[in-house]
Amino acid sequence: MTGLRADDILLTEAANGTLASLDASRDPTMRAIARRVRAYADILRGDCLHGEVVGKSRIPAEIRDRYGARNLYVEDLPSFWRLLYTVTEYRGTRRVLVLAIIDHRAYSRWFRGRHR
Repeated sequence: MTGLRADDILLTEAANGTLASLDASRDPTMRAIARRVRAYADILRGDCLHGEVVGKSRIPAEIRDRYGARNLYVEDLPSFWRLLYTVTEYRGTRRVLVLAIIDHRAYSRWFRGRHR
């Protein structure tokens, strides 16, 4: 069974900056996180609903306000990092928009005392 396909994978400026920093790091763990993010691009292109769903009432206001996200998905990365993305449609094409690539500290700040 195939999932819901996406036509394109896009990164926000913030997510792109984080990915560049991870790539440039001398720390092999950080580079492993970057490789995993890239591996998710193929996975999400084939099944854009692959990640864990964050309930609408649990989407952080900052994400809703900044990106207008009406849905949010989370993928776990190495070392407790997370990839946050939303699925959108534009002119009949389905797109995955990677909103953020964040460490555990930032994730905990956005999702205080909440589970996905």
